[in-house]
Amino acid sequence: MFKSWLLKAEELQDPILEVASKAETPQAKLNFLLLGCALQQNITLGELQFFLTELLKITPDVAEVPVLSENQIADVIVKAHLKHWVLYPNVAGIIWSVGRFARARGNRLDLWVKDKSGVEIWKECADIFYMGKNNGIRPKVLWFLFRLSLYGFSHLEPKTATPPLPISAGARRWLIQTQQYNAEETPKEKLKTANLLYGEISPKNPSLACHALQFFSEPNSDNSYFCQKIFPCELCTVSAYCHLHF
Repeated sequence: MFKSWLLKAEELQDPILEVASKAETPQAKLNFLLLGCALQQNITLGELQFFLTELLKITPDVAEVPVLSENQIADVIVKAHLKHWVLYPNVAGIIWSVGRFARARGNRLDLWVKDKSGVEIWKECADIFYMGKNNGIRPKVLWFLFRLSLYGFSHLEPKTATPPLPISAGARRWLIQTQQYNAEETPKEKLKTANLLYGEISPKNPSLACHALQFFSEPNSDNSYFCQKIFPCELCTVSAYCHLHF
């Protein structure tokens, strides 16, 4: 039942990685990838993808100087219809922080990543504003590590001794619909539950389940859902577990 859905979901590219891949240089690609992960809070994947796409139109690299002005960034937020985004007051600061982080490493995050382990990246990214420096789990950094492995940095593919796979809104929806979600769990316990789920769904490749479940009932930016690209609702093999089905 889930296997066919999982295999089809594998064909979908991560939306944040998709935008980042459109940047012109290797360093700009990773700068946008890191920024997308830093901004992934209280926003759908479709909204974040649209925002980053519009941002890419006005700057080839978020680490270039002179930096984008606060007004330029605010204009993109308004164009993306994100004025009520909880991060709105902090978006400019996050963009500038990512730029500083990249420039402090010679604006060659591609070379920096090659020279670092997952744990080292996890620790260093705490320097970035709102990357979870006060959160031991650092969920946004987990997304950065996961997307780096999707990008092709095979030495960062999750293993037992490395940081865990991230938990997405889609994975939470799956746990809720299958009555496996416990709201009383701590964030660390929820993350462990999600990683157990990935292993149950795809024992040989938990990363595939992590990638796929982020699309589960996940709104796109055009009043549709990412999962409808996998199967239309009437043919979907997991529709019985989806709130869209009822």
